[in-house]
This record gives sequence, C-alpha cells and structure tokens, in this order.
Amino acid sequence: MSSVTRPAGSKRQDRREELERRLFAATEELVAQGDGFTELSVERLAAAAGISRSTFYVHFEDKGDLVRRLAATVLAELRDVSATWWETADHTDPAGLTAAITAIVEVYRRRAAAFTIITETAAYDPTVAAEVRGLMQSIIDATRQAIERGQAAGVMRPVRPAETAAILTWMVERAGYQLVRGTEPAQDENVVAALTDIIRNTLYAR
Repeated sequence: MSSVTRPAGSKRQDRREELERRLFAATEELVAQGDGFTELSVERLAAAAGISRSTFYVHFEDKGDLVRRLAATVLAELRDVSATWWETADHTDPAGLTAAITAIVEVYRRRAAAFTIITETAAYDPTVAAEVRGLMQSIIDATRQAIERGQAAGVMRPVRPAETAAILTWMVERAGYQLVRGTEPAQDENVVAALTDIIRNTLYAR
C-alpha cells in the first residue's frame, strides 16, 4: 500500500511559515521586554528565534522585510475580525459592529509589541510605510463597501462613503495604538464602548 506524502513545495512553505512565526514571536517578545527594535541586531533576533544569522537571510532581505511581513500578518488579523461587521453592516440591527470592535481591540492588546515595531519602523523606512498604507487602504476600501451596502439597504445615513470610511478606519487605528497598546486591559471595555458608540451614531439612521 503506497503512502501519502505531501509535495516538497508544501513542506518548504510550512517550514517558512513556522520560521516566520518564530521570528515574529521572538521579535515581539524582545520589544515587549523593553528593547528598541532599531537597536536589535539580526544576530540577536535570529538567536532569540533559535536560528542562525545565515538562515535569517535565506528568508528575509533585512529587518525591514521582516517588518513588512509582520505588518501584513497583523493587519490581516484586523481585516479578518473586521469582517464580522462588514458582513452584517446592511442589517437593521448592527450587532456585528460591537463584536468587530471588541475583536479589533483584542488584536491591538495581544499584538501590542508588533504595532510598536510597525509604527516606529514606518516612520523611517519608506518601504514599510508604503506597505502599511496599502494594507490600511484595503481595510478602508472594505469599510467603504460596507457603508455603501448599508446605504443601499436604507439603514445608514447619507454620509460620504469614501471619506467616512477613511476617517473611521484611522480613528480606530489611532485608538488601538494610543488607548489600548499602552494602557491597562481594564480600559479595553471603555474603548470598545466609545468606538462602537461613535461609529453607530455616525453611520446608522435613528
């Protein structure tokens, strides 16, 4: 009886993804402990992840490449949890909004160090800044589409979809970065309540 084996390419992809997860986790842990990302050498990042410096460079061009991929991973998490509201935005009862905001705040809490790394690196690395802008624009676009569906269904106010989506998205991003990342978890419930209230009153007809 022949055995079932996975294609070599799939195994390589699995190894690559596992190595990325290890490097992301090690980098976030070092920063969470107080190390500045700009001061962390590739050697130290690699050692913390249990790999060699040469292995790091097999998979990443440099530290900027690491941050670009980290940004893609973290902002994909935000996209995934935001879909809770996007998929129900045209309903009369926007219950998905509270669930989505709660999940977004949880991502900012859990990946606080990652957001610190991404924001600080984007300030001086134009390639990281461009990656973040592109990823944020995809969230803005999805939010705009949700607003347009809500307006078409007659449950949302006649706001300007594109501008409103951009403003609300960046508001949530700043709240997550400034009010969640550097505060105690006990404050999260208040942040969720405030964001949900602002978005609901901005979008939904009374």
